[in-house]
Amino acid sequence: MGGPGPGWIRLCDADILPGTTVEATLADEDLVVWRTAGGVPCVMDARCPHQWTHLAFEGVVDGEELLCLTHFWRFTTDGAGWKENADGRRDRKGDIGVRGCLEMDGTIWTRQPESQPDPSPDRSSDRSAGG
Repeated sequence: MGGPGPGWIRLCDADILPGTTVEATLADEDLVVWRTAGGVPCVMDARCPHQWTHLAFEGVVDGEELLCLTHFWRFTTDGAGWKENADGRRDRKGDIGVRGCLEMDGTIWTRQPESQPDPSPDRSSDRSAGG
């Protein structure tokens, strides 16, 4: 079967079990592919923004979040980073880059690094009301 369309690239097989991580590389960029406990696939920059720990090797899935084992920073599927302090409060920390991804035909697809959102439509031929 074909891919999801222009701008998408095959990243890896979708046989990643819930709660696990896999390393991937795209255009010399290290990525971590993981699946939440609920089964949602996620693609993120592989390095924790705190001290560059590689999350495919030193990260674990904890429910719906990815946990860095070096200093226990956590990342949500949208890349928001936080850490629980001694009082149990969630303190916001550095966010991590997230790539759009989708699962189709047994494959995890992500956006090509050079692909940009669709440009605005060309309105040069539009006619204005008094024109």
